[in-house]
Amino acid sequence: MKKFLALLALLMCSFPLFAQPGMDEQLAAQYFQQGEYEKAILYYEKLYKQQPTDYYYEQLFKSHIGLQDLEAAQKLVKDRMRRNDADPRYSIDMGSVLKMSGETDKAQKEFEKALKLMRADQASVRSVATNFQRVEELDLALQAYERGQRMLNDQLSFHFEIASLHAQKGDVPKMVNAYMDLLAVNEAYIQAVQNALSRFLDFTVADVRTETLRTELLRRIQRDPSKTIFQELLIWMYIQQKDLTAAFIQSKALDKRNDEGGMRLMELARIAAANKDHAAAFKSYDYVVSLGRNDGNYLLARTGSVHTRYLELTEQAEPAINDLQELDQRMANTLAELGLNKTTLDLLRERAHLKAYYLDQHPEAIALLEEGIYLAGIDAKSQAQLKLDLGDVYLLSGEIWEASLLYSQVDLDFKYDVMAHEARLRNAKVSFYSGDFLWAQAQLEVLKASTSKLIANDAMELSLRITDNLGLDSNSVPLSFFARAELLRVQHLYDRSLLTLDSLDKEYPMHSLGDDVLYERFHIANSRRQYAEAAGFLVKVLELYPLDILVDNALLDLGKLYEGPLNDKVKAQEYYEKLLFEQTGSIFVPEARERFRILRGDKLEAPPEPPPPTPQP
Repeated sequence: MKKFLALLALLMCSFPLFAQPGMDEQLAAQYFQQGEYEKAILYYEKLYKQQPTDYYYEQLFKSHIGLQDLEAAQKLVKDRMRRNDADPRYSIDMGSVLKMSGETDKAQKEFEKALKLMRADQASVRSVATNFQRVEELDLALQAYERGQRMLNDQLSFHFEIASLHAQKGDVPKMVNAYMDLLAVNEAYIQAVQNALSRFLDFTVADVRTETLRTELLRRIQRDPSKTIFQELLIWMYIQQKDLTAAFIQSKALDKRNDEGGMRLMELARIAAANKDHAAAFKSYDYVVSLGRNDGNYLLARTGSVHTRYLELTEQAEPAINDLQELDQRMANTLAELGLNKTTLDLLRERAHLKAYYLDQHPEAIALLEEGIYLAGIDAKSQAQLKLDLGDVYLLSGEIWEASLLYSQVDLDFKYDVMAHEARLRNAKVSFYSGDFLWAQAQLEVLKASTSKLIANDAMELSLRITDNLGLDSNSVPLSFFARAELLRVQHLYDRSLLTLDSLDKEYPMHSLGDDVLYERFHIANSRRQYAEAAGFLVKVLELYPLDILVDNALLDLGKLYEGPLNDKVKAQEYYEKLLFEQTGSIFVPEARERFRILRGDKLEAPPEPPPPTPQP
């Protein structure tokens, strides 16, 4: 037993000796990261003597440079060169130290020595060039790549690296030429070239840099029209600049040359519509339609063109009645030509929406949706969506129990699907509008657990509105006033809705629905495209109810208003940033972050233009 204890004591005493190297490395790294280079050197020198690895050498070298102890750095490099005088990296390090010491001639000799030590293989060339970049000798890095091309007898190598170096130097013409040379020999690099150009050029402004790229692309297209990769890149450039008319001209030419059947133009039309460049979208769709009915994209182009016109009109503050009627007739003609089928169902839904919400033709809208519901071969989900649309039209026309019946059908048919949750939420709202608050509350409690975050959030907001405002004395009259006002707004009876809200404020001046009333007034102003007034109501929500559940909604909607119709990007960015930092638990954080990044100028893939907050149906 005594022998065992003695052995255990010996092991315990010796354990710190085994742990020491690891502890030294941790302390060295910690001091280095904190910029305490003198302390870091004490440990790295010890570690380097014990084990002269590349890593310990690099950390020790950086620490000496950090202290501007050039003599010690030079001594370290000389020691390393004695161990391995064939590695060009040490000549580069020596050259950089000599240059910092003012000995430029000696430094140049060391740099030239590094180039001579470079071997005729790609790994060695890249290593030497990268080390030159590390010490900010970009011209020498270029020389390394060019020398490597000669040594390997391969002028096709290192184009991408050379182009990136020219970009770092700010030499746009040489950068562009290098990227073009790369694409000329290997078109597979197109995505990498596009990513690089997005980093180095700002396509949101027309300047000499982007003009250099455009001019070079046109020159290469004229020199060799068979090389369509340059035309592809030119189209991409126009899309980045949102010059979609120019993109259409090039896309049309390329489509004809390659006999692509309009596929390229269909994609361009989608991008144009997303960016609200309706003219370019129409041109693209019309070109595909001109290819004839036998073209595989004809049907999608016909419906796409009508859909774009629908978006163009419904985005206007007050679309002219003649334009709406003309669109309705165009929709009817298109449906008559193409027939009602799975592909044209969306067109049918949009026509029904146009009639119900813009032309005040509720019976006609109902008839259209019923025709779609009973379409032979329709899939269950499409049918359910049409039923939800039909329920909304019934709600709009005042037949709330017909609406409730349709919502209930969808709820039963899709019990375990998000669509059922959507139907149940709409039914809960019907119960709310009719004053049956307890039944609405029961449905909302279930929906709080919905897999759809938006549905769960809407359910929670309505549930809290009922809980907070029903009152301990069960006085539901103020809440009934509010529910009536909201229903009238949903039915587009805005004046009557506002009168009801005014009555609520007058008869119950101390009610707890103040924030909800302001938000309801916002919805009405927004639906009427009175955007400045709408923003004013949201600002009041923030000022008067800073701790309310609607604060994150107000911040997001204010951001959208200023990003879109009010056209003040700085204010929009401020509201999004406020939401990100003050409402971290909001479900709107991802959307606010994306919109904030777009406004800040981050490079994103095909960012859509922001719409104004969508008027609630």
